[in-house]
Amino acid sequence: MRTQLEAVVGDQLLLGNPMFVTGGAEAALTARSLLTGATGTVLTSSFGGIGPTLDGGALATAGPSSLDWNIHRITPDGSGGLTTAAVAEVPAAATGVQGLAVAGGELFFYGATPGASLRYSSFQLDAAGRPDGPQTRRSPGLSPSTCLTGDAACPQLEALGDGRVSHLWTGETGQESVVTVGLDTTTVLGAPTDGDSSGRIGGGTGRYVLYNGGSGKQRVVDFPRAATAGETALTRDRAAAAVWGQTLWVPGGTQGQVTGRNLKTGTTTTVATGAPCTPTDIQAVNTWLYWSCGSSAGVYDRATQRRITVPADHGPARLADGFLLRENRTTRELLSDFHTGTAAIRTLVKLPVTDQNTGGSNGRWAVDRFGGPIAYLNGTYGEVSIVPSGVPTSPLAQMEAQAHSPSVIGRSFPWTPVWQLNKPSTWALTLANSSGKIVRTLTGSSTGAAVRPAWDGTTDSGGATGGAYTWKLTAHPRDGQGPDLTLSGTMTLG
Repeated sequence: MRTQLEAVVGDQLLLGNPMFVTGGAEAALTARSLLTGATGTVLTSSFGGIGPTLDGGALATAGPSSLDWNIHRITPDGSGGLTTAAVAEVPAAATGVQGLAVAGGELFFYGATPGASLRYSSFQLDAAGRPDGPQTRRSPGLSPSTCLTGDAACPQLEALGDGRVSHLWTGETGQESVVTVGLDTTTVLGAPTDGDSSGRIGGGTGRYVLYNGGSGKQRVVDFPRAATAGETALTRDRAAAAVWGQTLWVPGGTQGQVTGRNLKTGTTTTVATGAPCTPTDIQAVNTWLYWSCGSSAGVYDRATQRRITVPADHGPARLADGFLLRENRTTRELLSDFHTGTAAIRTLVKLPVTDQNTGGSNGRWAVDRFGGPIAYLNGTYGEVSIVPSGVPTSPLAQMEAQAHSPSVIGRSFPWTPVWQLNKPSTWALTLANSSGKIVRTLTGSSTGAAVRPAWDGTTDSGGATGGAYTWKLTAHPRDGQGPDLTLSGTMTLG
């Protein structure tokens, strides 16, 4: 990253205003001591607006996002260092949203922000779909996504419902990688596709992302708990497919069948959807399976064995919890197709004539498959509208779990299980010893729709513990719909 001299404050040279910022790097204001040559960061997320003042100090702009952008005064601290203080707030500026996604009560958007080339940011949403709290950073600065020529749905984003969002990135050699970010502001996890390119993200939930390669191969990429990189869990010929929880759904051996493969155990389950064809599109949410052959489409409810015919056309469609969202490219209407066992078409919203982003689902509009609202770009630069579906959500359920049983835990290496649920919750986790006495209680709110506690092995009174333990997780649906979910298991600590 090339820098230039901006000011001299005390014994420090201020260096900033980078000529370019590489992906993953942060545009920052740094200082170099004229006495020792030592360097350090003065302000992170600082780009432009740097200059000296008449009193020997300097002013610089910095902040994590356009909603938190300030002018900072930089002065000597009397011991050879520097002090900084925010002296004025810069009004928020609209930034272009190049893509959006919603999952687990979180609205993610991808676009340019001050201090970085591109990054993900998010808003937490309350049970009614309203923003609850400030805009927060969910990734470091990123390189631009590579789009296929003429691709109207790029960048491709897939919010995974566990606090993470996935997209594709192309390296200098042309090889694509599947990338996830979101659990903090610095970590980027990637999984190469062994030279594949011109691919698409076909879906994903929690730890699993479906990648459809331009080579004709399809991959399920796994990003498990505590991973430092993703890995390919399954490779097969490209076909219609969907991932929900730990199950991969694909066309079955005969017409109308859809087969679910458990990605952990390899066991399969086959259902007869009634489709008069081999589906060209399959989507899965909870007990719902959507299939489409282009000229015909339907939804199969695995819980009740109901077969529901839904309208079919060639516009983008997105299955959610109890309803289907279709974009009619002629009328520009976003339609909710079914929710009670029969197709009940209604106009949910009419998309603007002019869009700031020309992408389809997850480009201009997105739906929360984890029991949440619909979001869309409303035609005003940088603004997103959110509307509720009006459809009751399914009961709280576990989709996948990584409740490992370590033999030793501690403050530096706690027990960090992950329970992927189908919608956001508040939760309580209790640990009981071999006598049945509860020695530790942890509480919290889900990250997206995933429960992510951490137990360091100490009791509520602070003492260390060991031996056999029973854990019990009680999750309460944040939207208040349906009963609590209770899960339990055992573990032994050395």
